[in-house]
Amino acid sequence: MKEYLKPCPFCGGEAKFGVTDHEGNDRDDEYENDPWSGLAFRILHIHEENEGCPIANYEIDGAAIGVYLYDSRKEAAEAWNKRQG
Repeated sequence: MKEYLKPCPFCGGEAKFGVTDHEGNDRDDEYENDPWSGLAFRILHIHEENEGCPIANYEIDGAAIGVYLYDSRKEAAEAWNKRQG
């Protein structure tokens, strides 16, 4: 089952999954196939794609929302989708 992220409650824009290792270093989607240093996920909400959103972050800064790393896409989606807004 593909995990789904609800639209941002502030701007209605798209949020995405970011792939990291266990230390929080950004990795590309291919890293999931061979996660040699652990695998984790975070939520990205990119300012350049959601201009004017008060919680979006610049892509050059990683665009991550918050500081949490999640063990699965499902866990990340549950955290993002349950927020109030």
